[in-house]
Amino acid sequence: MSSTRQDGTYDIVLLADCTRKGDVGLRIAQEIRTYTDMGCRVGIVQLQVHTPPATISPDIQLCVREGLVDVLPAQPSARTKLAIVHSPSSLQVPVQNLSDLSADQVVFVHERKPSLSQMGLWLGLQIGPVTWAPTNRWVRTALAELNTPVPLLDEDWRPVGRPLFSLGTAPGVIRPTVIGRVSDPGPTQWPKTKEDIERIYPIGRGQDFRVMGTPPGQLWKKLAGKPGLTVFDSKDVTVERFVEMLGIFMYFPGVSIPSMPEAAIASAMASGKLVMLPKHLECHFGPGAIYADAADARSTVEGLLADEDALETARNDAARYSAFQFSETSLRSKVLHLLDEAKPRKRRKARKSPAKRVLFVPSNGVGLGHVTRLLAIARRLEDQVEPIFATMAQAAPIIESFGYRAEYIPSQGDTNTDPSNWDAWFRSELGALIDRYEPSAVVFDGNNPTPGLVHGVLSRGHCGLVWVRRGMVGPTPSPYLDNARFMDRIIEPGETAAEWDHGPTAARQNEVMLVDPITLLDQEELLPRKAALKALGLSPENPSVLVQLGAGANRDVLALTNEILEQLQKFPNLQIVLAEWENSPVEFSDAGVTRLLRGFPLSRFFKAFDFSISAAGYNTFHEVVASGLPTIFFANRHPAMDEQGTRAAYMQEHGAAFDLPEDELFHLPALCEALLNKEAQAFMRDECQKLYTGNGAAAAARAIMDLVDKT
Repeated sequence: MSSTRQDGTYDIVLLADCTRKGDVGLRIAQEIRTYTDMGCRVGIVQLQVHTPPATISPDIQLCVREGLVDVLPAQPSARTKLAIVHSPSSLQVPVQNLSDLSADQVVFVHERKPSLSQMGLWLGLQIGPVTWAPTNRWVRTALAELNTPVPLLDEDWRPVGRPLFSLGTAPGVIRPTVIGRVSDPGPTQWPKTKEDIERIYPIGRGQDFRVMGTPPGQLWKKLAGKPGLTVFDSKDVTVERFVEMLGIFMYFPGVSIPSMPEAAIASAMASGKLVMLPKHLECHFGPGAIYADAADARSTVEGLLADEDALETARNDAARYSAFQFSETSLRSKVLHLLDEAKPRKRRKARKSPAKRVLFVPSNGVGLGHVTRLLAIARRLEDQVEPIFATMAQAAPIIESFGYRAEYIPSQGDTNTDPSNWDAWFRSELGALIDRYEPSAVVFDGNNPTPGLVHGVLSRGHCGLVWVRRGMVGPTPSPYLDNARFMDRIIEPGETAAEWDHGPTAARQNEVMLVDPITLLDQEELLPRKAALKALGLSPENPSVLVQLGAGANRDVLALTNEILEQLQKFPNLQIVLAEWENSPVEFSDAGVTRLLRGFPLSRFFKAFDFSISAAGYNTFHEVVASGLPTIFFANRHPAMDEQGTRAAYMQEHGAAFDLPEDELFHLPALCEALLNKEAQAFMRDECQKLYTGNGAAAAARAIMDLVDKT
């Protein structure tokens, strides 16, 4: 969080340890938004209380990026009408270098009971007349008992209950209810034993339970690794985003009156989330939450989840009562009084938002499948959205040829680095790109949505995360498949052979938006036969075949191609066109072929050919189906690949293509003989058309646009 202004005059300056874990960052961010909406000019000063410095709260970083608050330097030279000091009890060393900051009024917001031993550390914060503002009745009592001449505000400084930023869920997508909690780290926030924690919270019981702020080290070691338990570090996600993930917020601390995550609770209630608290906190949080004894907490949650009507009533009550318990109007009134202003101000003009952008992140595959699918979607976005690419494949020139800006992030395989080290670096690079381009959404196409991807996006707050997840996955699932839980949308490009898909993603259709198979080009974009023949320099009098076996990164495509060419050359007058993939490590010779074809996309020439000999990767396979090109499939059956063999077998079963395993190459002449027959070609074209359902790229683009419109 670098300085954005060196000096000046402000309405409000906030002073806080912006690195503190828990929900302090959300509390401050919600206040910044409130003050900005009031028309106030707001600055913020980071109080250095850690050595070395820790990560600034992502919630506050988001406000800085949105231009809602100016970051003042460590030695600010400024004047402000009101200085608000959050959490003075977090100070560990005296505050210095504030001699050039002056305030008409200073408010200390205490969310913890003060300690007399710390009061000397606050002297450097007395940059004007000081008033104390407790956040709850227990802190108020403790401050009053100190019997100091410092006045107390008449009303508690409650957090603002602003509804959370939400991208919702896609129509038809069903996701289980997520339960979780936010807290400061430390022993007072949790029950004392592992058994007590498991009695209260649904840990290891098949429930998705998420945590920000873990128990103390030894206790945490006994809980870590439990099924369904997910822990977020405060640097990996904004508190706002974390709470928005939850359906139920449960908070049962280890002591009766700890430092409470009031901002998270207030925002959860304002957003219609179910909040469950211990009974002794009802006097503070009032109606709108659900209260239970610790022993009954889990059964109470289970009862509500089993009763949709009761659950809906509880959610409505939470939103309704939060408007009174955590009133933004009340905070505005207090602040106007402290500013000595009687009338509300006009709202300040917000910083003009840049054009809507979407950051497409294709993974590095064996071929160009991930890049091609995202290009297909990007081409169909509405004009007011600018696609930006951050590709892990060495395909920037291809992307740029379509008129899009492309950044290159070398993949883990290309860098040959330790996967965890690469992922940490990738997260940093991705975060920097999000900061630079400010996209409304990041769209990832790849098999492995790593923690670096998830945390890089979620820590940026108001940015959607979309996974374009191909089916037909092999028997070994991605180790990151469960990260689907953190996606705002999952778009699954359809498979012609979907009914034969029994892989790990096939059982998770409840979480996806299914679209038709995605191809880069629509059929009307393919060159007509006459034009395609002319473009390739082929004779319309003689038959032609396209050989396209893919990049060949994990099979001996050179040897296979040579064997196929040897068989094809036995057919007189057959024009042989050999496709050479843009990202292939293999270079072919043009000896014995009519033409060596290199370019992208090859499908625009498909109507020039009587038949093809092809791999069965997602894009080539569905381009063949869409164009009705009669084909002999040599599926790549390497274990690391998707189920190409299943696709090819499905097409043969339906009479729409031939499936020829590599060890049965001796059948190739007979199959070529069949496909040189015009009637056989026509039959296969008809069968392909029966299987073709349309291009799903436009539907995928609309789904992303719907998400963008919500940001």
